[in-house]
Amino acid sequence: MKLLTIILSLYSISLFSQNKLYISFNLCNYEHNYINYGNEYRLIFNDSIVSKFENEDTHNLSDGKYRVEYKTYYGWKSTLAFFLRNNNTYYLDFCLDVLNPEPIDIYNLGIYSIKDSEELTIIHNYSGCFNQGGDKIKVRRKKNKFYLIFNNIQRKLKNKELDYFKDYEIELINLDNEFSTINCTAFSQNIIKYGNHKFEYSESCPKWFGFEELKNKLKIK
Repeated sequence: MKLLTIILSLYSISLFSQNKLYISFNLCNYEHNYINYGNEYRLIFNDSIVSKFENEDTHNLSDGKYRVEYKTYYGWKSTLAFFLRNNNTYYLDFCLDVLNPEPIDIYNLGIYSIKDSEELTIIHNYSGCFNQGGDKIKVRRKKNKFYLIFNNIQRKLKNKELDYFKDYEIELINLDNEFSTINCTAFSQNIIKYGNHKFEYSESCPKWFGFEELKNKLKIK
């Protein structure tokens, strides 16, 4: 009888134990790590969806195994499973605009595909309620070296700067197409051209600012 009482007591503690989970979503490519409110995500308990959230970032949860599926600029992502128990407090911070390139085949990227005397061209067009315009960045390959051409700037690219173009292109081709269908007065278009190849991504209510980030990394205005 005493053993049964202990078991029931432990079960009751586990059942009604409350753990706090704080979730925040950030735009980590911004200079000041901008917080993004209202991001869509799903909380999953023991492999079953508990609920879907957009504006709620604090949860009181019972003990158990959890994971979070959350929407990013590049589609849905999922955390590994984690346990909540003994009135733990968890803090989860997610980056919506950072892509992990590890599982992606990068060997056909434009920056590495252009041959001697060929050019890679990146075009960015934008428009809004009060302004519109465009920019163009070119990379020319000559004797196995790469040269940046932007407005009046012409200079040789460093190896680490080639990685900036790689990151830009990987992010661009992995953007979630759902963001391109939102009705909005603002508009952004990114185009990559090299040889006979062309890739274009247009976005209403632009959320991704990869072109500006590329310019900042290259220190060009």
